[in-house]
Amino acid sequence: MNSIKFKEYKNRKAKYIGIGLLLFSFFIMTQELSGIILTVIGLLILGVNTEIEVFENFDNKLNITLFNTKLFSIKKNLIYPEYISLFGQSFSSSNEFSTVSALGSTAEFDFYVIRLFGERNRNDVIFKSKNKDEVLIKGSELSILLDVELVNKLED
Repeated sequence: MNSIKFKEYKNRKAKYIGIGLLLFSFFIMTQELSGIILTVIGLLILGVNTEIEVFENFDNKLNITLFNTKLFSIKKNLIYPEYISLFGQSFSSSNEFSTVSALGSTAEFDFYVIRLFGERNRNDVIFKSKNKDEVLIKGSELSILLDVELVNKLED
C-alpha cells in the first residue's frame, strides 16, 4: 500500500541537551552506574523520534522510531483534507518550566509547513521543515497520493 512518511522536526535544544548528557556521561561512566544511565537517557533524547505515515486509504499511523528504526505504531486520526496547503509559518515555544527556563523565556522558529484543511476550515499540521524544497516535494506527493487539491502559498 502506498504511503508517505513525515518525520517530526527535532528541536535544537533537545539535540544540545542529549549531546551534553552523552559527553558528561562518558566522563563518569567508568566510575559509576549513573554514567550508564545518563548515556541511555542521552541516546533516547537524541534517537527517539516520531513520524506520521499517511496511507492512500487514509488509515494513518504515528510511528515511534529509535535512530530511524520503527519501534511501534499507533493509529493517528487526521482530518480528511478538502485541500492541502503549503506555507511559511512562525512557531514560538515557552520555556517557563523546570530548569530549561534559564535558556531563555521563549524561542521562535520559522518553518515551512504542510497543513491538511477539512470542512469548516479545521486543519492539522502534519509536517514542519526548515527546508522549502522538502515541503514542496512531500506536499506534491501527498496531493497525488490522496487526490486532493494542493494550495502552494510558498511561491507567492
